[in-house]
Amino acid sequence: MPTPPPTDLAPERPAAVPATGAALRHALRDLPSPVVVVTTETETGPRGATIGSFTSVSLDPPLVSVNVTHGTQLHDALTEADTWAVHLLAADQAEIASHFAVPDVNGEDQLAPFGHVRGGGPPLLRGSLGVLLCRPHAHFEAGDHTVFVGAVTHVIEGAGRDPLLYYRQSYRAIGNEV
Repeated sequence: MPTPPPTDLAPERPAAVPATGAALRHALRDLPSPVVVVTTETETGPRGATIGSFTSVSLDPPLVSVNVTHGTQLHDALTEADTWAVHLLAADQAEIASHFAVPDVNGEDQLAPFGHVRGGGPPLLRGSLGVLLCRPHAHFEAGDHTVFVGAVTHVIEGAGRDPLLYYRQSYRAIGNEV
């Protein structure tokens, strides 16, 4: 009986390229990422941004992290904020993700097109898969970003829908189960 062909068509020892930001971005484009919007409110007003680098850090205590580019309005706001919210976006919320990804939009103008609740903490967008309310736990510099670690104080459950993903430079819904 003949040996079946290998399923992996990569050479035994694939060639490597120097690790640059462009090479890393290209390599990671084939890995889907969750899409979240982080919001906060400080003395200067509300602020939010779409974040593609979100992860759970710890369950005990409950911690999450987001990576935010230096010099952005959200970076400055999170440095000052007492609380912030991570909105887990649903597949039908790509418009929200695109809107909050535009830099330098006034915080009030960011929120205006979408249903939201204000007062007593960070602005909360309506209709997401869920919201994680966080207080600052730690932050540290990592290259051109700051990693903000938040202690999750409350979880707001949302509608049970499919998540929004970022894959190959576009927003996508989840695929078939394998």
